Amino acid sequence: MISRRKALQSLAALSVATMTHALWSPLARAAQSALELGLRGQDLLAAGDAPTALKVLAKAVAQRPDDPWLHGLMGRARLAAGDRRGALEAFRYAVSLDSNDSYSRMMADRIMQTPLPPAPARVFHSPSAVERQAEQERREAASRQDSRRGASGFSVRRVVLDAGHGGFDPGAMGRGGLMEKKVTLDLALRTERILARTAPGLKLYLTRRDDYYLPLSARTAEANRFSADIFVSLHINAGERRAAQGVETYSCSEKASSLEAERLAAYENSVLKLEGKQREQPGFIDMEELLFRFERRRYWDAGARAARRVQNVLTGMLPMRDRGVHSADFYVLRKARMPSVLLETGFISNPDEEAALRREDHRERIASAVATAVAGLYREGV
Repeated sequence: MISRRKALQSLAALSVATMTHALWSPLARAAQSALELGLRGQDLLAAGDAPTALKVLAKAVAQRPDDPWLHGLMGRARLAAGDRRGALEAFRYAVSLDSNDSYSRMMADRIMQTPLPPAPARVFHSPSAVERQAEQERREAASRQDSRRGASGFSVRRVVLDAGHGGFDPGAMGRGGLMEKKVTLDLALRTERILARTAPGLKLYLTRRDDYYLPLSARTAEANRFSADIFVSLHINAGERRAAQGVETYSCSEKASSLEAERLAAYENSVLKLEGKQREQPGFIDMEELLFRFERRRYWDAGARAARRVQNVLTGMLPMRDRGVHSADFYVLRKARMPSVLLETGFISNPDEEAALRREDHRERIASAVATAVAGLYREGV
């Protein structure tokens, strides 16, 4: 016998289901259907039934032609069916829709490692109305993605500004007592304010907004969690020679581009001795880390492109010596899952530049140059 309470609960659930069904639009039902078809196709692939998976996924793609997940599944299905050329096309299209699709990019590169079979003779036929609509939607989706994507395939809409050092880590210190950590924080806040006004379409995130210590690994982790498109770490340089001056931009690389770059990276990484090392269980395999190693070269190459463009803007807008673009193994850049750059905007060890860095007008000028460089990446991609 059903209790009165259970009966009321069942009636309420039925009422909600009925209302939901009535209120759903055809578009919402189609989206749900595409998701269900995708999940069914995934299950068929797992069961080894590639031919049926292809039919199911074709229906899903027809409903959601701009869904990178569905195109990635289609690539897997075509590959399982022996159609390497078709699989390559699907994986490449998935990447065109989502430049961060590491799996599809890896599979496309794997397919290209061996020669493809000859392309079959094309049989021309008049496309159906559904096919024409799907093709139009594919082109529109690709156009939206390409409108702000650079040569390396990265659009820039989410930016992380990282104020170097902080808290008990003052960074470099000038002879007059000026600390790097205070300057970098001020520059980050100023840059954010300028970008909010000049590039309102950008989503901005600061790794710190006050004077506290943040581990190097946490800075990159924050950028990864934010799904940033570019990571900009702000620093002030220091050198043994008091006459050293100017601005320079760095990207990440396994081998330093010069002895000076290697020295700077060692200095910036020196704070690691204060941070604990993460221990892993024996035999632990981090699949995300393996995929990241595959992607890392692409991020670093794009970072080098961004560094050159940023340096050109900085030296064009600031009355400072152009010290060029360099690369080294900076820990704060190493595990960023996006293009990343590190800026050294002046030498705090140089008395003249330390005095300039104390002035608000000079800091505003630096922040304006950094904001202009970032806005350029936003407009044109990396």
